[in-house]
Amino acid sequence: MNWRADSEKSWGKISKLLQTEPPDSDARLLVLAAHPDDETIGASALLSRFPHSFVVFLTDGAPRDTRLWSSGLNCSREEYACIRQQEAECALKCAGVSAANIFYLDAVDQEATFAIARLTAALANLLERLCPAVVITHAYEGGHPDHDSAALVARLALSMVSQRAGPPAMEMTSYHVRGGRCVTGEFLEQHPARELRFELLKKERERKRQMMNAYASQRLVLEKFPADRECLRLAPDYDFSKPPHEGRLWYECMDWPMTGSRWCELAVAALAGLREHACH
Repeated sequence: MNWRADSEKSWGKISKLLQTEPPDSDARLLVLAAHPDDETIGASALLSRFPHSFVVFLTDGAPRDTRLWSSGLNCSREEYACIRQQEAECALKCAGVSAANIFYLDAVDQEATFAIARLTAALANLLERLCPAVVITHAYEGGHPDHDSAALVARLALSMVSQRAGPPAMEMTSYHVRGGRCVTGEFLEQHPARELRFELLKKERERKRQMMNAYASQRLVLEKFPADRECLRLAPDYDFSKPPHEGRLWYECMDWPMTGSRWCELAVAALAGLREHACH
């Protein structure tokens, strides 16, 4: 698939679909979020505009290492994952998205890169079944290894359905490092001509805060994200064999288990394995 060319061809159609007032009530988006709460951070306004949309969570939101959990929790990893799921369904209910339209691919938080092949196959299957008009996921920016894995899984799954008019890919903002600090609510590289910026109205801001509040276990994390705007853009054609930017990635700054070089090694191996499988 000529990823960039196909996306460019769809830009006008996507822009019209996402911005037309009133919105097309029959249109359905698919948001691939790495963790429960990422969809609220990046796409709450669109999910409320298109409530028949689908949300797919790449991971269960519960790392094995309890040091990476929110403070104050005293439970098993499985119980923490259940808490994250319940919070997601409560948050998405605020946007009008039913539990029947929420899917869980069940990778372990922080470990999605080790399950790229399985996650890609599962997402491709969902794309075939659900036929969304647009797919929205994370940018490849080195903020979180699972965010980067979501970007890779989306690209691979969409390439599997491209010959059957697969949907165009968009990206939502999350976070990345710049100048040694964490930046939220904007892209690492900005291209205004190919970005859609939504300044949220009062009722949209209130809804987003309500959705954020539903994620009680993530309260301290979500306080760092803006509730007055959301931005989307066309997904670039990334080179996943290289880190997304020079210097330390944010998850390296946080001393999380994954490193940028290790992530790229796993991504290259996954790409090679899927190409080999496609040739058989």
